[in-house]
Amino acid sequence: MESTRRHSGPNQRDGYKHASSRTSSPDQPPVAGLPAAPRDNGADSGNENEFAIWFLEFSNLYNLNLRRPNPSFLVEQAGPSSYYNDLSFYSRLKNQYRRGNGDFILSIFAKDAQDIHSKWVRKPNGGSHVTPSPTRLPRASTEPERASLLHRLVEILDFLSPDERPRHSVAEDSALSNGTRRPKRPSPDGDSDQSPTSKRSRGVPNLSRSASALSRLDSGEVRSSTPLPEATSPLSVRSSQQRDTRELAPSLNSGRSSFISAVFSEPEDHGDRSAFPTTQDTEVAVEEASSQQKLRPSPHTVAGSIAPFSRTAHVLEAPLDERNGLRQDAGQFPMESEPLHDSYSEFSLGSRDLDLRQYDHPAIPTEDVSLTKLSGPIAADDTAFKVRLEDVWPAFPEHLQNAPLAVRWEIMRVALHCGTPMEDIHLQYDPILNDQTKLWDRLRRLSAFDGKSFPEKSKPEAWNAAMSDHFRMTDQIVVLTASLSLNAAKVGPLFKLSLQPLRLDLPHRLDRRFGSDRFLELLIPSSNSKDLKALSRGNESAVIRAIQTWLIEGPHFLLGRVWRSFCIKQATPKKIYKDDTLRPETITILQERIYLFAEDGNDFILTEVKPSISPKLQTTTSHTKMKREHLLEWLLQIQQNEKNRKQSVYKLFSRIALGLSRTRPTAVLQPHQIRHRDEDILSPTGKVMNDGIARMSTALARKIRDILGLDDIPAGYQGRFGSAKGFWLRDAEDVSDEIWIETNPSQRKWVCDFIEEDHRTFEVRNASKELKSATLNLQLLPILEDRAINRLGMKEKVGQFMKDSLQSEMESMKEAMQDPAHFKLWVHENAAPQRRQDRVRLGHVPWSCGLPTSREDQMELLLSQGFDPTKLEFLRKIAYDLRKDKCEELQTRLNVKVGRSTYAYMVVDFSGVLAEDEVHLGFSSKFTDEQSGFSETFLHGMDVLVARTPAHYPSDIQRVKAVFKPELGSLKNVIIFPTKGNIPLADKLSGGDYDGDIAWVCWEPGIVNNFTNAPPPDVPDLFGRGVLGKVSDTYEHLSRSCGSKDVTTEFIDRSFRFNMEPSLLGICTNYKEKLCYSRNSVRDQHAIFMSTLISNLVDRAKQGIVFSEQDWDKQRKILNAEQGDAQCAKKGLDPPQPQYKQDNWRGTGPPTHIIDYVKFVAGKPTVERELERLKRYLGQGEHFDKDLVKFFEYYEKYKRPYELRKKEEEAGKFKKSTWETVLDELQKDIHDLAVEWRNSHDSFEVKRENTYDKWRNIRPTSKVNSKTVQSLCEETLVKVGLSQWDLLKASYLFKLYFNKSPSLPWYVAGYQLAYIKAIAVSRARGAPPVLLTPEMYAGVRPDAKFVRAAAALKDGHRLEQPGEDLVGAEGLSDQDE
Repeated sequence: MESTRRHSGPNQRDGYKHASSRTSSPDQPPVAGLPAAPRDNGADSGNENEFAIWFLEFSNLYNLNLRRPNPSFLVEQAGPSSYYNDLSFYSRLKNQYRRGNGDFILSIFAKDAQDIHSKWVRKPNGGSHVTPSPTRLPRASTEPERASLLHRLVEILDFLSPDERPRHSVAEDSALSNGTRRPKRPSPDGDSDQSPTSKRSRGVPNLSRSASALSRLDSGEVRSSTPLPEATSPLSVRSSQQRDTRELAPSLNSGRSSFISAVFSEPEDHGDRSAFPTTQDTEVAVEEASSQQKLRPSPHTVAGSIAPFSRTAHVLEAPLDERNGLRQDAGQFPMESEPLHDSYSEFSLGSRDLDLRQYDHPAIPTEDVSLTKLSGPIAADDTAFKVRLEDVWPAFPEHLQNAPLAVRWEIMRVALHCGTPMEDIHLQYDPILNDQTKLWDRLRRLSAFDGKSFPEKSKPEAWNAAMSDHFRMTDQIVVLTASLSLNAAKVGPLFKLSLQPLRLDLPHRLDRRFGSDRFLELLIPSSNSKDLKALSRGNESAVIRAIQTWLIEGPHFLLGRVWRSFCIKQATPKKIYKDDTLRPETITILQERIYLFAEDGNDFILTEVKPSISPKLQTTTSHTKMKREHLLEWLLQIQQNEKNRKQSVYKLFSRIALGLSRTRPTAVLQPHQIRHRDEDILSPTGKVMNDGIARMSTALARKIRDILGLDDIPAGYQGRFGSAKGFWLRDAEDVSDEIWIETNPSQRKWVCDFIEEDHRTFEVRNASKELKSATLNLQLLPILEDRAINRLGMKEKVGQFMKDSLQSEMESMKEAMQDPAHFKLWVHENAAPQRRQDRVRLGHVPWSCGLPTSREDQMELLLSQGFDPTKLEFLRKIAYDLRKDKCEELQTRLNVKVGRSTYAYMVVDFSGVLAEDEVHLGFSSKFTDEQSGFSETFLHGMDVLVARTPAHYPSDIQRVKAVFKPELGSLKNVIIFPTKGNIPLADKLSGGDYDGDIAWVCWEPGIVNNFTNAPPPDVPDLFGRGVLGKVSDTYEHLSRSCGSKDVTTEFIDRSFRFNMEPSLLGICTNYKEKLCYSRNSVRDQHAIFMSTLISNLVDRAKQGIVFSEQDWDKQRKILNAEQGDAQCAKKGLDPPQPQYKQDNWRGTGPPTHIIDYVKFVAGKPTVERELERLKRYLGQGEHFDKDLVKFFEYYEKYKRPYELRKKEEEAGKFKKSTWETVLDELQKDIHDLAVEWRNSHDSFEVKRENTYDKWRNIRPTSKVNSKTVQSLCEETLVKVGLSQWDLLKASYLFKLYFNKSPSLPWYVAGYQLAYIKAIAVSRARGAPPVLLTPEMYAGVRPDAKFVRAAAALKDGHRLEQPGEDLVGAEGLSDQDE
């Protein structure tokens, strides 16, 4: 038939008639994956983007690197370009496309490209005697090859339209055919960085998204839905010369495919499948041309080598498929099925091979997840769903790729917060932007951010650390954290990406070894959340699997780097409060924390030698490529040791978390100083009695103490050491100077060779420290009541402790507030312990805008500068709110403080002097309880209670004997358990061990003497009963069963999916609490069943325990029928919430349950009564302080009186003086600031940050030109906020708004107001105020003796201090006598 016969040529007038036919010749098909030209393109002028897509895909597929006019991405001016700048190709192809000749050009070019390609023969290893046969891949990798293809394209276009032949010389044509570059022509837009770009419609999967999609195709990406013809083994061309990494500009999200060097050799060997890069000296032999022609060095980075497999072209799949009426199944794409030539087998896995499988190309079919197989609503538009996933990661502008990572992070963070497309940010990188303040000022001036509120700034210390070479400061590193939240819209990215402010934290081992900038923590909603399940009703599992596949297997292109996930943990649930007036509620969103590793990046360097493991101490700009499998191999050494491969998959995966534990690195031990014990201490019944604990020498403990800066040598440290984790106890019998450490089998989680230094570094999580009185955990109360001899007596005793502790704290606060110095001491003593650590880490008190960050530090500052807490309302309110919050927390958590109790690390008696059920507890200083009068340095001859939370069984609290043993006397602040007996004492306490578990220890007679031990429960076998299942496949079995699939990817895939399943631990724990409350029992069979279930679910992820939602529903139905509430049991409903979960008592009669009693009889009434007393005592403070306005009043004197100004205005003679102009303009600026403060709807932190930035930028008006006014802004004082202008602003702001917006002056100018106050108070006392350096101020602590003596002196008394009478006597000698 005419429609199917072979055509020998086109009709030059009407074009190729059958070009648009879907039944075109099977012998000359269009290139796979490229769209066919429409039948009548010329009729629709709205198809500009459609043609642009066709044009760029055609160019990128063959590496032609053609440009189109005015592309939507900004072309970097610096450095040579690989683009063929003759723009006539665009217009000529466009004309042919509109005439319907698109398919003809694709078809004939494909055939001619094959013919040209047959003459390209690559010489492996540069050997002139080796001439492998040509392959079928018609893709250019060098300038000569590209020139040959372009020359043929010119001939085709000239044939179709001779009248459109471009006007260039024959010499230029000849140069083109010979592979030389035509002189570069200027771009129509002048390559301006400020050229306008169209705003994209965010996330709409259609051709209107060209600004985003085309910009990435402009940069050379090949659509992932467009497979490379035939076998593909791209190689990157590498320059042997050293290059400045700052010149590595192209984005990984917009890399150029022009620098992908294809493997032009027919694969023969079936061994190594890796493809590896050539060098600058790699030769390409072209038949009928010179065989000595060399490849020119590539001026670009690895971006080009990654681009063909970049995800960005995904955004076009849906519209292109719709346009062509195609439904391409991933499994139909031609794949690389043949092995590479054996000339590459000598290279390691670390080489820069970029075959499809390296980045899990979407065209590769997966075994169990394929979106084209989804049924239901999502299957109706499966490509669009893929688009929404791929659109989560925004492309980053190429012109900003040479900016430091911190600058790139901050720019994208601001853009995402403001909802501004990245392509709308016309900002050229300049080193001056490394200053965070100047960067933000520049961003605020961009038109793209007009009228938009900025997010909270990264802390200055975090920013400064991020700008360092190693992304760290002192002992802390910068952490990159991002979050994904579900996009409520039906179009656009499936998740909304949010980058969090840079923050400092302790490093983990992988941070220290490879650089913290290579790790990204990503918070994502649990895959089993209601919102995600609602994406596709009736098809939830398929959608969730698709999301998991995208997250686990695919590379993620962000900020010019290639990221891959390698670990997952459960994150703290996110709570969102919905302030609905009809029904306010708090929504809890379960989250997962995904850890990603940067395998490659634009700012990575190319090296001649490419080890699989990156070298240590690489800077942020000198990283080398490294795969995630090598990261895991470095940590777990799976391939190095058979025992590691024999571990279960899920247990081995859980060990990755040890490499992510945030610790303090201390001493590095040498191999001969490490003692690996072959056996643990076993009981007669075979139980391990020292599970998780070992010893270290006294010399090593001392050395670690010195590194950490501790005062004394602690009894031990909780830490990590190679593959071992747990607690290391100082050997009490070791008095030598020898440094050594031991590890026990129960500590070692995998076989580690301890060769590399990072595996021999002792990492400290915590050290034992001085013990203090503790609170009684809520979970322990029901067990105390159950095991009480007198249940009512136990309730009353615990309730009395609640009352006494509340009243005591309130009284001490009221007493302290009578004197600022005394109150400052009280604030210091009641502050969180973390405060000192933050000060030591930063070297100063943490600040946020105009005041310190914490409320305690705010109070200390204001008190230090002379403010009275009973007079200044701002300070009074901070004090009251702080105490109120603590009372409400106590009332909610019901943590009752018991004076004679503490929390201490559990350790074992290695010397064997303790008998079964004996414990030893000594204190480093006198342990004092003021209420009871207890004050001792050790416990001896008394019974104590020991417990560990969470506690479930009645036997989880044990009554034992405390004895003092001289042999153990040097080990203080830890509770020592015996190694004698059949069962470890720690195991009796909720199945604990000694790897860092903490015990609650109580020696309060009113509680201990009213308690009896419970026998161990009869625990049901939930596995034998079929309630629980277990998967115990080993890594070795996995590697054998996964076949050709990468074992690391399969290992991570299985582990991720298992860990993403709901653990149900929280659900079961909450249910057990309700069930036990309903049945008023913690020891019946149902309570024991739930306790056993919960104990197993704690280790679900590590042990591979299977317990699904369906399994839980089955058990819950049985338990619901046995609950105490008859109505709920009859209806099959869950037990109701306990009364103590409510704010007020709603039960009938007085509370009987111990927790109800403590909350509603003891706690709540006491809290309300004491807070009311405190409120009355404090009274109503003053917002105004006369000392703070005096500074402004001094300058106000230079203004004419109001009456005089009014008269002059009425007479038309008024003219403002310099100072009147300055102060009037300042008043306007302050007014605008206050309006913005009041009208802002941002979170408080963002509102404060934005207002503070604007406050700092208020400068004297430019309407006057006075040197006197300019002198107010002396540069050095402006930098620290203490110039005359800063003080004038602060004083005027306070005068104007101390009552209208009372908190505004303090949050933006609190420091200046405190300085003004200090001057006023000091002047009244006849002594000058003293300024301290930040470090000295951070180290200042109140002197308790001075405070008490000064208070006594005020009362007319003289407080004698110990030792005062001996002053002078100490200097007496025999000669003096």
